[in-house]
Parts: sequence; C-alpha cells; structure tokens
Amino acid sequence: WSVAYWLKMLEGRRRRHGMRVLVVERDPMYSRASTVLSAGGIRQQFSLRENIQMSRFSARFLRDINVRAVVWAGGNLGSPAPLTVVPISSQEYLGVPNEPPIDIQFQPSGYLFLASPQNAAALEATVQLQRDEGAQVTLLSPTQLKEKFPWINTEGVAVASYGLEDEGWFDPWTLLNAFRRKATSLGVLSCSGEVRAFVTSANYMTPPAPSSARIKYVHVYMPDSLEYQPVACAIVVNAAGAWAGKLLEAEGLPRGLCRPPLPVQPRKRYLFTWHCPNGPGLSCPFLIDTSGAYFRRDGFGGNYLGGMSPPEVSLWGPLRSSTPLFFIRHLQLILSQEEEPDPSDLSVDHDYFQEQVWPRLARRVPAFESLRVRGSWAGYYDYNTFDQNGVLGPHPRLENLFSAAGFSGHGLQHAPAAGRAVAELVVKGRYETLDLRRLGWDRLVDGEPLQEHGVV
Repeated sequence: WSVAYWLKMLEGRRRRHGMRVLVVERDPMYSRASTVLSAGGIRQQFSLRENIQMSRFSARFLRDINVRAVVWAGGNLGSPAPLTVVPISSQEYLGVPNEPPIDIQFQPSGYLFLASPQNAAALEATVQLQRDEGAQVTLLSPTQLKEKFPWINTEGVAVASYGLEDEGWFDPWTLLNAFRRKATSLGVLSCSGEVRAFVTSANYMTPPAPSSARIKYVHVYMPDSLEYQPVACAIVVNAAGAWAGKLLEAEGLPRGLCRPPLPVQPRKRYLFTWHCPNGPGLSCPFLIDTSGAYFRRDGFGGNYLGGMSPPEVSLWGPLRSSTPLFFIRHLQLILSQEEEPDPSDLSVDHDYFQEQVWPRLARRVPAFESLRVRGSWAGYYDYNTFDQNGVLGPHPRLENLFSAAGFSGHGLQHAPAAGRAVAELVVKGRYETLDLRRLGWDRLVDGEPLQEHGVV
C-alpha cells in the first residue's frame, strides 16, 4: 500500500487518473500479514547506511503523517543531508478529507542495544556510522546504564547504545489502514485474490530462448475458486512479503529468466505478552539483550511484549579461503534451519518462552523472575537468506518487474521509504530521495552479500 500511495502522489494531481494502480491482496483481513503481527518497532540503529537512511525518512514521515510531506534536501544523491519538510498539497499527508486525524500511538521510548565485551567494538563503530547519518544515538557504559535504568542487571554488558530520538514503537494496524485509505482516496484499485500465474512476452517467442522478457498479464485467482481474471499490466511490483520468493516460481515465468532466484522465505517468529507489576515501568525502552532476547513495554499497566529469534547455528571449524561462497551460504542456511520453527502454520510453541526466552529475560531483568504470561501469537519475517536485507528495484531479466521484499523483520518501519523508492523508479526511472542502488538485484547476481548486523 505504500508503493501504491507513492505512485499516485508522484504522478501528480494533473495526471492523477493517468496511471491505474491495482493492489492484489490474498489476505484482505490481514490475519496472516507480517505487518499487523509485528512488534511495531522503529529504530535508526542499523549497521547499513541505507537502512539508517530509510529509518530516518520513515520516522519523519510518521511524525508528520497528518500534515506535510518529507523530502530529502541537500547535495548529492545518497549523501548525508538534513530532512526538509515542505507542503505537498492542500490535503493532509495521509489524512483523508472528512476523516479524523491519524493517531499511530507512537511511543518514543527508544531502542536500547546491549553489547558483550566481544561485540563492544563493533557496536561502537556502528553508532559512529549512525551519528554520521544524523541519528541521535548515545553510548552508555555499564555504570551509566545502571544509573539510567536501575532495573537492569549489567552483568556481561560492556557497552550499550540508546536511541534518543525517532525510536520506539507504534500501532502497525493504524499505519496499514492509513496507507490503504489514502491510496484508495487517490484512485488506487484493489481486489481480493491471489496471483498464481503470469503471461510474458517469452510465451510468444520461438527458440532460441530470449535473454529477457516482459510480463504481459497476471492471472488473479478468485478466493476459494479455480477461476481467474487475466489482468493486463505495464508494471508489476512484487511486494508479497514472506511469499515474494515463491511468487517468482509461479507458472508462466520462464525459469531461465528467473535466475538468480529471489532468496526470500517465510520464517515464523513468536511474540509473547506478560504481566509483571514490579517490572521496568514507564522508563522501559525497546531492549535488545546480548543473548538476542528482546522486549518492550506494552501499554501502561505493567504489561510487556517480547520474544527472540532462533539462534543461528555456527559453522564448525575453519574454512579455507578457497571454499566457494555459494557452498558456505548454502551450508549456513541448512544449519540455521535446524533451529527454525515450521512455517506451515502460525501455531505457537509455548515451551519456547519457558525454555528459551524467559531465562534470558530474567537474567537481564531480575523483576521478570516473577511474571505471568498473558498471551502469544506468531507472525512471519520475509527473511532474505542471502544477507537479511531488502531487495529493491528492477529485476535483471524481467524488464517490467520490480521487487520490494526480503526486509527480514524491519519491513514495517521501512515501508514509507521503500514505497517511495520503488515509486520513483517506476515514475521517474531513478532514485531521487535516497540512493538505494546497493539494495538492488546486482548483489544477488554477483554473489556479494550486503550484510546487516542489526537484524533482531
């Protein structure tokens, strides 16, 4: 919906009806959507410059959601520059006439990352990068950490980083509906169905196989039916989240042109809520422990929300420098999947909290030794197994296919920026707001991962 919204905004009022935009939604109730099942966090504490810049853009977008537009002002594309707020039209930003203002219930409590002695230097270097990009992040020694958050056990913590501005959490459902309502008011169409097949220009060609092709039609299957509607299209944007990789295996797409594959898979993640009357209270940030466990405050009544991604299984023994990269990554994928829960449904393993999450929480916050679990649910990461970063931009061989997927857990907070970026490529043929070329398909083709170390 962010892509659809930005397509109409960049099209401009004079040409508002020149581009027909259709959003195809398989799950119109969003019961399995990653957005509404997420923890709703937003942070600038990433290790990759592009992710920091997208977070800064999105934070300002959310701050001014009812008022004005966000543009990136300054020098060269992609260089650090101040954000400038300028009017975009007489209408509100995501506001719709005759509807109440949008309240995303933003809680500006910041993110708090804890680092062990082994990871202290890496965290400090990452914070310097974040500061270079204009993020307000401070480093805390164990003594300073204890002074600011007396409820923390600082054992095993060498240093911590704390976001002072534009970090916290908000209501994902409100943002999703705001994008949807605004896009619809601008003329975006939507339908309930599932894209299961494509027709490309390669279907009309005789051998030899072409080096590229264009998508001519998508087949949208109706819910609970074998009937489908062919939809002619000039541009296709694959923003199918956890199923984005599977979508590019659909019928009609030439297999030889779908290489490299989009390495995006659904990874199931659990979220648990609990009550602890003697817990951290209103001073509680979104805390990321050295163990990988995380939690945040959930409202104001002593309730908390948190979880932990399964730990990655390390490769055993040293590997020679001559070991092929594809073999290393394939082996890492196999090993890490041994710890991954079955993504075929959204059932919750309640023992996971008791055995894995709670001990880590109680060690870091002694008050959590006594808590009462209130609920739980599961959602999907659109996990990029290649380097845990989003894949944005045009496909190398399917000429009119663009992707916006693979954000590996930080897609919600980057949706405003990623949506605008894709829309700029479609409407203007280039990035204008942020230079996100490194997040394109080239790194998949070249086998050169662009690693993000801040995946939670």
